[in-house]
Amino acid sequence: MAVITRIRTNEKEQGFFEIDISEENEQTATLSVHEDILVREGLHKGLELSREQSELLRSEASGIRAYNAGLRYLSYRMHSIHEMREYLEKKQFGNQQVSYAIQRLQKEKLLNDHEFAISFVRTRIRTSTKGPQLIYRELIQAGVAQEIASQADALFPDDEQVEHARKYLTKQASSVKNKKSRAEARLVLARLLMQRGYSRDISDQVLNEITDFLEENEKNALVHQAEKAMQKYKKFSGRDFTQKVKNYLYQKGFPLDAIDSFLRERTSSAE
Repeated sequence: MAVITRIRTNEKEQGFFEIDISEENEQTATLSVHEDILVREGLHKGLELSREQSELLRSEASGIRAYNAGLRYLSYRMHSIHEMREYLEKKQFGNQQVSYAIQRLQKEKLLNDHEFAISFVRTRIRTSTKGPQLIYRELIQAGVAQEIASQADALFPDDEQVEHARKYLTKQASSVKNKKSRAEARLVLARLLMQRGYSRDISDQVLNEITDFLEENEKNALVHQAEKAMQKYKKFSGRDFTQKVKNYLYQKGFPLDAIDSFLRERTSSAE
């Protein structure tokens, strides 16, 4: 049997002890063991170790470093099992070390994808304007199973979704201000809301709230776009000029009656 011949403090790593073990073949091995294992196993000088005990110490001695690295990683925020595995692998821990660390962290309820997902969703709701579908995609990217990630929508009440979508829409309105027709502006903003993770129903609700803005914006945008069109086709005259400007504005989504009204006013003022 193997025998512990010496135990001393590891001065380079706090909480670790170096244990010298004399093997049956008279060779000596030194293991770095965490104090938790030292106390749990009752390790002391002169203790005889079976082959199983010796192998267990070797396994835990290597895994405990990965475990402690995992603890430090979790000290910043919660992480998914997938994120933890990627982190430990980047730290160049081996498969056995990583498995040991993850299993122990799970056993101690420090690593749990269900709890991580809940925390992740609530943090996103509190700190961002992201919709539930985008949060769901982020959870999937973090390696969370679909059935767990799907709770993002359930944790995000409709009234809060509307409030967040409204805030996001207010910030994005400048991207269409005085540039887009009502139809095109609504289409652009609806696409942004969808990319932000909001459903069609939520998007329609908040877009319907800014109808007055879209109508007024269209009037200003028509003038802006018409000026661009007239400059673009200034080498034309008469009916050709009018038709090209009209086609340009129509392709931009402006209503024909608004285009005709604008051109009539511009023509009469020019005369």
